[in-house]
Amino acid sequence: MKFNEHRLEPDKTLATKQLEGKKKDKQRLTVVLCCNADGTDKLEPLIIGKSLKPRCIGKINMNSLGVVYRANGKAWMTAVLFQE
Repeated sequence: MKFNEHRLEPDKTLATKQLEGKKKDKQRLTVVLCCNADGTDKLEPLIIGKSLKPRCIGKINMNSLGVVYRANGKAWMTAVLFQE
């Protein structure tokens, strides 16, 4: 199961008919957690979303959240974000 599938309608059911009138949710968010094997060295969580300034955060200072937020058109991890 992919991380972004928690909000999707089921693809397969016991019913014989396909679910009609439902589109797949296109909301995306990637969360990256990183630490070494024994947990002594932890990096701040990285959240990758679609928009530069998400409406849900509003006027909150991004630096005070305790996470690193970056934007990407598809909310994917890219080589540039990984190197950063």
